[in-house]
Amino acid sequence: MPEFISKLQYKTYEKGEFSDEKSRGLVETLQLIKDFPWDQQRGVDIQPTGPSITIQDEYVNYLKVGLYFNGKFCLYYLDNDTHLYEYHADDLNDVCKRVTDFFSQQLDLAQFDKHIFNIGSKGHFENGAFDYGLSNQLVYSYLITVGFLLCVVSFATISLFKVKDMPILVILLLVFLDLLFYAGSYYLIKIFIKTKDMCIDISKGKNHFQFWQNEVLQEYEKENIETLNIYGQTGRSSRVFNLMEIIFKDGSNLIVPGTLIDPFTLISKLAGVPTKFKGGYFLTSKIFWSFAQ
Repeated sequence: MPEFISKLQYKTYEKGEFSDEKSRGLVETLQLIKDFPWDQQRGVDIQPTGPSITIQDEYVNYLKVGLYFNGKFCLYYLDNDTHLYEYHADDLNDVCKRVTDFFSQQLDLAQFDKHIFNIGSKGHFENGAFDYGLSNQLVYSYLITVGFLLCVVSFATISLFKVKDMPILVILLLVFLDLLFYAGSYYLIKIFIKTKDMCIDISKGKNHFQFWQNEVLQEYEKENIETLNIYGQTGRSSRVFNLMEIIFKDGSNLIVPGTLIDPFTLISKLAGVPTKFKGGYFLTSKIFWSFAQ
């Protein structure tokens, strides 16, 4: 009997997040299924991502044992052509029979229901990536936008200077707005440079996360976090102007820029951590400029 890769997923895990992954034979896999805390893990939405055990054979076909309604179990089968099938088992004995058939390559798919639409199904079975860093797409999109706006502002200012009898206050205001815009653009470039060698690896289910800066790795425990401060206007389109400050119970802190991960994604991965949104132009500007140096 061959050994297949199997891995666990609990109800706090997100799509693509697994643990205890290794090759196991049939006997060890069946024992893993029997020992899994199914009753304690019930009480979540019934879907492919949830409390489950995923098994992968040598041909990259997957059999995933999960929960179903009324104390039953749901088996999801995804073949290497991304066809998805579903079977509802009454008890663990039925589950173990199907798993045994899967190991012996005798799984009867005629007893499974085939999904007609299964877009994105592989993400429920394959390992996901939870490391967040500065992406080239983010840099390019903002630099193009900033470059276009700089051209517009500069052209508009030069054109207005040619208008006769332009009030001195209006001229001073235009100069001030130009300087402010250029300063903001300079800050944005500084942020990109500062964060290009940063990365955070964090998921919902794991009790710890890792942060890289200039090839130096630090690991942190979520239980040691006191609070999370969010600086800047929140919004996925303005994430480059966000900074997140993770304050730990020992008084230390960690600054996570929005160029790596947007605030709401980070909040979702730190369930139960008190979150404070810090406003105020001068406070935010001070934090931003201090970080960019």
